[in-house]
Amino acid sequence: MTDRTGPGGLRMAGTIAALTADSSYVRHARRRDVDRILEVIGTYVARHVLLARTRDEVLDEIASWWVGDLNGEVVGCAALRDFGAGLGELRSLSVVAAAHGRGLGESLVHAVVREARRRAITRLFAITRNPGYFARHGFIELSIDEVPEILHADRVPWSRRSGAGHAMALDL
Repeated sequence: MTDRTGPGGLRMAGTIAALTADSSYVRHARRRDVDRILEVIGTYVARHVLLARTRDEVLDEIASWWVGDLNGEVVGCAALRDFGAGLGELRSLSVVAAAHGRGLGESLVHAVVREARRRAITRLFAITRNPGYFARHGFIELSIDEVPEILHADRVPWSRRSGAGHAMALDL
């Protein structure tokens, strides 16, 4: 793992494969990707790792979603929620198990961060059960009390969530 820090604290975690026989890339999601996005995050929702998203919710916000494509199949996704006032959240980051280790998760994080900067977001949050992954990308762990109230609007209250969650932030 490398520790190259880019602008705004974002780090290259060193998980992007240098050369692969597969064709993989990250792109903006399209309306036709919605069902596959729901399938990808569904395995993590079932394990209580991610919050469920509805088809209508994803469709309504499709411009804020990114997908990882491997050989023509959507195998990963992530979304950016822009709350205004410089606050954003990286949401629903997931890659199917069969595509782990190919750097698609890192590519999705970088795509969302680039979009956050383009939208003048200055602080990007992630609520996760895998803080080490986000820490490798320069996010720092916070107390849940330090997370702006607006980020809790569509969440299961912290005290009623199953398992431990971690609040992470990246200053851009």
